Amino acid sequence: MPHGIDHIIINVNDYAAAKYFYSWLMPQIGYPTVTTIEDPPPESSAGFIGARGSFWIRRSDPQFRADNFHRHRVGLCEIAFAADSRHHIDELAKQISAHGGHVTDLPREYAYVAGYYAVFFTDPDGMKLELVHIPR
Repeated sequence: MPHGIDHIIINVNDYAAAKYFYSWLMPQIGYPTVTTIEDPPPESSAGFIGARGSFWIRRSDPQFRADNFHRHRVGLCEIAFAADSRHHIDELAKQISAHGGHVTDLPREYAYVAGYYAVFFTDPDGMKLELVHIPR
């Protein structure tokens, strides 16, 4: 029986900026297949599909576009993606800002568990993301 999360869908305010950002990021972290559904707004969405599931972005409803993401509200705090190596994290961290994201904490080792190495960053809407490598 499979275990884990099959897919995640996030709502974004600036669909074009988010699509550009995630179209760059997701293939580099194991979600190489990009598919789009160009329904009338707000239903347009883009999916990034990997071997173990998928990650989707969807236009937020216009009535909520004034809302901003905050990781301390009820709901999502952050999404952490697994990296292949520390080098993988270091290389992607150098490119985040050029693709519309913002690095909030540079790559380094954290004391959560032995060998925990991560970069923290946000997407164009301020959604908190992490790319982490933990030796197993």
